[in-house]
Amino acid sequence: MSWFVRNENWRTYIRRYPITSLLMAINIIVFLFMTFGGGSTDFVTLIQYGAYFKPAILEGGEYFRFLTPIFIHIGWEHLLFNNFAILIFAPGLEIMLRKFRYLLLYLASGASGFILTFLFSGPEVIAAGASGSIFGIYGMYAYLARYRRDLMDTYSRQTILPILIFGVISTFVIPGISILGHIGGLVTGYSLGFFLVKRRPVYY
Repeated sequence: MSWFVRNENWRTYIRRYPITSLLMAINIIVFLFMTFGGGSTDFVTLIQYGAYFKPAILEGGEYFRFLTPIFIHIGWEHLLFNNFAILIFAPGLEIMLRKFRYLLLYLASGASGFILTFLFSGPEVIAAGASGSIFGIYGMYAYLARYRRDLMDTYSRQTILPILIFGVISTFVIPGISILGHIGGLVTGYSLGFFLVKRRPVYY
């Protein structure tokens, strides 16, 4: 069965994938607080809740802004699109990598995107979202499809490739998307495959 077919009910889903469920729940809770606390698209509210903002990092030493933006979304569409991607694509890696390595992949991929944005973008940029983490998930699948084909069924390998291609193309075509965030997450996810997954199949 494909890694990306979700036919569980919510109770089963939460029990099988507690970290993924928690990540989505945090996204929703933060979004609701922001919505009722000034609006998720409001500049001041975004800064208050920890969105990426270079001057705050440089002048205030607020390095937490490399991590907190992962859980902040700008508008309902942003939240729904990212949570849907997490809902469908993340569970397979939570099972395969186990909780700690999976969470490391998620946070490191998301943070790397904001670090790249910090290094190569101007001070006017405000950024937020889980896209870097999601592209890190895609990057890990790309690693598995290349080096650990034994861990993925044929359908999953065939499914992830067009999704990855579409994601990369849309990164450069759709306005307002953080190119550095997506590319940073993708490269980090792929690279972490060399450290989080054994290179050769292990037989018991």
